[in-house]
Amino acid sequence: MTTKGKIAEQVQRLIAGNPVITGRIHINDVKLLIEQVANQVLKADYFAVNMPEGDTIPNNCMIYTYDNIAVATYKTTKSKASLPNFPINLPRNMGVFHVSRTDSIDEPFIPIPSGMYGIVKPQDLLGDLSGLIGYEVFGRDIVFTKNLPGLGINNVFIRLVGMDLASLGDRDPLPVSSDMEVQIVTQVYNILAQTPPADRGPNNND
Repeated sequence: MTTKGKIAEQVQRLIAGNPVITGRIHINDVKLLIEQVANQVLKADYFAVNMPEGDTIPNNCMIYTYDNIAVATYKTTKSKASLPNFPINLPRNMGVFHVSRTDSIDEPFIPIPSGMYGIVKPQDLLGDLSGLIGYEVFGRDIVFTKNLPGLGINNVFIRLVGMDLASLGDRDPLPVSSDMEVQIVTQVYNILAQTPPADRGPNNND
């Protein structure tokens, strides 16, 4: 998993090959751009949910979006996907905020508390979830109650709750995948390369 510091180092290596950029960019400018670009890539949104009385959430939480997360058949009748990143720990597993088909995000799957489906499944009225698709979260894995690839569903849309990127230090893990990391490095460098040089004062004869 990457960090803000690692991405900044990659951008700096690219900048080093362009003396025009090197002379006018401070490392703090690079880190600020990393936060801004990463928020765009993750389609970041503020986490504003009314929690039940007694439940609390940390400050500075955001919701991050991940499209097209691959799903594979698991134990014949089920399926499984890997979370793109670890969400923060929230009551009722709300760190995994939303899971649905990528092409039907308005119809989310049903979250089931971890370990509960084995209890619910034998019950006639509840076991089939009225024909809907449920999921349990086990660490980094999401296990679905049905074989999604068998239903023609090969990827899912996931939203996870994480900390605001501005509150993370240089060595704190960023909630981005390896593909997103490459995209962020490229976009930050391109922005810096296109930024016009700082204005020179009237007495500067260089």
